[in-house]
Amino acid sequence: MMLRWNAVLLLFFMVTAVLQAGEPLFVPHGAAEMGTAFASSAASGHWSCFHNQALLTSRPGTSASLALETRFMMTPLSSKAVSAILAGKAVPLGLIITHYGNGDYYRVFTGIGSAVTLTKGVSLGVQVDYIMEKSAGDYRDISHLTFEAGMTILLSSSMTFGLHVFNPLAPVNTLPSSINAGIEWKHTEDISFVIETAKVTDEPLSVQGGISWNVLDRLTLRTGYMSSPSCFSFGMGYAYGSLQTDAGFMVNSVTGITSSVSFIWNIRGK
Repeated sequence: MMLRWNAVLLLFFMVTAVLQAGEPLFVPHGAAEMGTAFASSAASGHWSCFHNQALLTSRPGTSASLALETRFMMTPLSSKAVSAILAGKAVPLGLIITHYGNGDYYRVFTGIGSAVTLTKGVSLGVQVDYIMEKSAGDYRDISHLTFEAGMTILLSSSMTFGLHVFNPLAPVNTLPSSINAGIEWKHTEDISFVIETAKVTDEPLSVQGGISWNVLDRLTLRTGYMSSPSCFSFGMGYAYGSLQTDAGFMVNSVTGITSSVSFIWNIRGK
């Protein structure tokens, strides 16, 4: 146990000491994750697996999801995403495709990832990403190829540490990079707390966290806070059988409200 805590502290100080990690190329999705201010690098959940691919090993089975997000309640800044997690006998597989923008400019992001359990309580995940940007007029269309990687460490039966890096090739491809490190603590089966630090290229360090409370067997309430940009978040989720619906909101005093809704179909167990 002491060795795991030492490893977590060493990793945390190493990555925060060398951060050079603008707007990330990957627009985060998942209404449940938005409800807790996207403190999701260690949190369990379908969309959290695309914020940290190492979480794929914790998923109970195959699932698919559709997520819609509108930034600042402006349709031209909306994004759409579909994803699937395939629970293979050897290793799980994660697939995602997102669309962000409008007719004048849009970005299509596709990724395929997987994860393995290195040893009991320690998982490592990686995802290859292809990003295509289209612009109207005389602007040149561009595309990028990069990757992201994540790790999770089970510190105890109720506490998980997560670390995720997006585009570590920033010195080579000049794209923005980001790094996230967080912890999820399941206080009980119904209440969990998440806290995370995040750094994106040329942006200040952000601290974000939230609480998820399963009020009833089917109803979950969430709230959270993000320091940069400063905003409060809240949301709720409802599960019925193999279907789950979530809604999330982030409120900033300057830019207004960003909203998200997602639908998850848990197809089968492992």
